Amino acid sequence: MENKRYARITITFLKTVFFIGVLVILLSLHSLIPYKNQGIDLLKNGNWSHFPGATITKSGIHFQPLNRIIVHQDGSVGQASPPVDLSGQHLLVEGDFAVTATMSAIDQQASLRLYASPPIVYDQWRYETPSIDINVDVKNNLITARIFDGSSDTSMDIRTYNVSLPFVTTVSVEHIKNQITITKDGQVLGSMPDHGIFDSGTVWLGTDGAAKSNGWKLVALHTYPIGRGSVSVVSAPTLIVDHRNPNNLCNLADANLHAIKIGAALALEPLLFDQQYRNLALGQFSIITPENSMKPEFIHPESTVYDFTEADQLVGAALKNNIIVHGHALLYDKSSPDWMSKSNVVDRQRILVNHITTVVSHFKGRVAEWDVVNEPLSDKNALYHNGGTGLDQNIWFEAMKEKYIDLAFVTAHQADPLAKLYLNDYGLENDGQRWDAMLSLVKKLKKGGVPIDGVGFEAHIYSDGDYLDAKQLKNHMKILGKLGLLTRISEIDVTQDDAQQQINQYVMALDVCLGAPNCTSYTTWGITDRYGSTTRSDRYPLVYGTSLLWDKDMKVKPAYSALQRRLQQTLGIN
Repeated sequence: MENKRYARITITFLKTVFFIGVLVILLSLHSLIPYKNQGIDLLKNGNWSHFPGATITKSGIHFQPLNRIIVHQDGSVGQASPPVDLSGQHLLVEGDFAVTATMSAIDQQASLRLYASPPIVYDQWRYETPSIDINVDVKNNLITARIFDGSSDTSMDIRTYNVSLPFVTTVSVEHIKNQITITKDGQVLGSMPDHGIFDSGTVWLGTDGAAKSNGWKLVALHTYPIGRGSVSVVSAPTLIVDHRNPNNLCNLADANLHAIKIGAALALEPLLFDQQYRNLALGQFSIITPENSMKPEFIHPESTVYDFTEADQLVGAALKNNIIVHGHALLYDKSSPDWMSKSNVVDRQRILVNHITTVVSHFKGRVAEWDVVNEPLSDKNALYHNGGTGLDQNIWFEAMKEKYIDLAFVTAHQADPLAKLYLNDYGLENDGQRWDAMLSLVKKLKKGGVPIDGVGFEAHIYSDGDYLDAKQLKNHMKILGKLGLLTRISEIDVTQDDAQQQINQYVMALDVCLGAPNCTSYTTWGITDRYGSTTRSDRYPLVYGTSLLWDKDMKVKPAYSALQRRLQQTLGIN
């Protein structure tokens, strides 16, 4: 009897252990399959092929952190610029919802960030839109939630949770009423006020990780509504725009007796999420210049890392619409990434050659022309005196003196012999030491057989009295033409509250270009003040500039109509 009783107890114990084991396995699977696969599978149904740093694998998406750091205009290091899923998908949300991510193989840190709208890079500084960042730190066993409310580039509410982090971890962000709850593997870690970050009704996904790490893998990603909330997914736009309107600037310019290309500098973010901007960018212009996505700090953020995804998207959008791409810029000291600026002097010639060869070769046949060296001249008056060349003593000059310019052009030409190659700088429009220095430089380059094709006149006009002189600009283009060089108005924008003064400067520069046989294009540095580079740096709330052809509300300015009229005059249109 004792044996039978013992056997029954043993069987009961084994059954209990078995069921507990099954329960543990089911709970583990629950963490791997968030909320029984309710809602939308963003990993399976999304397009991640254009996400910067992402590699699609059979077991998920591996994210390699790019460590992109924006260098401010004054040369100081700015803020980090982790990638956002601009061209894959974003969410439309109403009421309560959740986003759940399963992460694995985390090397140091993994970060999932939900943005109310994509951050905008305003020519070397990044405006942080409202967002929440969930950072999983396996080194210190921490999960940290940070909220950015759009009032600063730093977070304003931080919650940190000490946790045990297994190889595979599922985290969830649940938005219910005005609260955000953070969970890990189905367990609530804590809640925080939402600070209104999702009031826009849209959610964009971003990721990040520790610099110089091996990144991490996203195994699953779901979103689903809670209660009466709703969630839907919006795919990326096709980026094909009807530009047949004969009164668009590009069509008026093409029909001109001196057919020039009319262009603008483009930012990728609004091109992908702002329909009004997209219609203007791809409908009004026949040549575009990437405002930031080809600069060294964006395209070559680490010595062994190149990322072309965002630049490729911009180039692809242009070519789909039969728009020429002017690459900007192969060398630009103010946009050199930190690793490049701090490299050993003896290594810089190799770095220069490798960078230019890699970038130009990647875009060969797709980018028709390049700013090979951008703004090589200095702002320091002393460098122009006593036989000085006026060249900025940047990292390349430090290593190779002015021969770095020769090497840059030769290298670019070898990588793509058909691309047109330009020097680009500001302050060349009027007589003075800056123009004299540029003229001396290009004469030496031509005499030395360096394959330079042209010079870009930036034509920025930022203050009263800082006006272009038509006679001098015309003469400078004529001088360069005699040297066999092309010219272009490369970055014109006119900061001016006086509409007539703005009209005068925009039209005068166009008039000179139309009258110069060697002027190939006329490009404005941006399209609308809403995303213009003269937006005040590091200011919250945004303080917009007034320099472009469309205002911050996307309304056309008189200067645009004046450019239309000037182009129509040559066509005999009243």
